[in-house]
Amino acid sequence: MFDELKPCPFCGGQAHLFVNEGVRVICPKCRASTKILVDGMTSSGVTGNATRAVIEAWNNRFGEVSK
Repeated sequence: MFDELKPCPFCGGQAHLFVNEGVRVICPKCRASTKILVDGMTSSGVTGNATRAVIEAWNNRFGEVSK
């Protein structure tokens, strides 16, 4: 369904997807996290994909080539 979260780039801890009035990725070991994002809502339905965006942001590493 969603991509697997990479270990924390700062401490190597196991990150978790946290959903509460938005979605973000958090490392419980060192408290590093992504921004909190929320999907938008229009008359035609939900817009955006906040979950996918925070996972991609968390898994992005400088100098790594994307697949």
